[in-house]
Amino acid sequence: MDEHVSEQQAWITHSESLWRAAHDLARRHPEHDPSDLYHALRSLELTPSERLRAGLQRGRLRTYAR
Repeated sequence: MDEHVSEQQAWITHSESLWRAAHDLARRHPEHDPSDLYHALRSLELTPSERLRAGLQRGRLRTYAR
C-alpha cells in the first residue's frame, strides 16, 4: 500500500509542477489558456505513437461536429 501512495504522491507533485509551469507560460502569453498549456506539457511526455493514438481517438469522438 505504501508504494501505491508514494506513486500517487509523485504523480501529484509532478502534476502540480506542470500546472505551475503552465500558469507561468500563460502569464507571459495571456492569449493562451493555462489548461491548454498543461495538457500540451502532459502530451510532451507521451511517445509520438501515444500522441497520435490519443489524437485519433479524440477525432473520432468529434466527427459529429464537422
